[in-house]
Amino acid sequence: MVGQTGQLNAVERPSATTTLDVTTTATWDSSNPGVATVSTSGLVTAVATGVTIIKASDPVATGTLVLTVVASSVKSLLIVGPATIPTGQTSQLTASVSTTGSRQVVTGGVVWQSSNPSIAAVSDTGILTAMSKGTATITASYQGVVGTLTVSVSDITVTSIYFYGTTTVTRGLTTQLTATATLADGSARIVTNVAVWQSLNTDIATVSSNGLVTTLSTAGTATITATYLGITGSVDIVVN
Repeated sequence: MVGQTGQLNAVERPSATTTLDVTTTATWDSSNPGVATVSTSGLVTAVATGVTIIKASDPVATGTLVLTVVASSVKSLLIVGPATIPTGQTSQLTASVSTTGSRQVVTGGVVWQSSNPSIAAVSDTGILTAMSKGTATITASYQGVVGTLTVSVSDITVTSIYFYGTTTVTRGLTTQLTATATLADGSARIVTNVAVWQSLNTDIATVSSNGLVTTLSTAGTATITATYLGITGSVDIVVN
């Protein structure tokens, strides 16, 4: 379909029982680049509706493929994600497209953009990061169809961070900690996956980026910290 890409592979058959992949060494060509182009590695990009002949050749042989490009079946695109998000947090956005009679979430082939990355940045895979207070428009395009989401980023003030989880652990085992931030308005927010974790006693226990503590073979006490928006909380893990 228009706007899509597809990887072609060129394979030679020197004999009835052997094959040779020449995708990266063959010379590629499209008879109608206005319909579809092809890269030097065989990646086809559909440009407009129509028919073109893709050819791969080398000194030994030549192969052709008749490629038909049709109009996109996508009618609309909806970005699913938060309309408001506090600074410092991230969120995975998804693109939901409607076709004739159905709606589905797509991942590959979506192009993400932000009107103001200094306020809200978005990665190539749709991960939204709230950078600073303000409003930004997130755009996702797929097969020529565009959807938008207006995101408002708000400032929040963290007053403290506290923890849930088992704090006495047998050597060699693990424990999952949950970090919760208390905000200035008195509300609480789980920040386990966005906080920065650290162990102050890595000879006793280590901690992953999502708060999973792994104890080692040495008994003792390990202090685990989690930092979110400039505020750090700590908890002691007793390893016996």
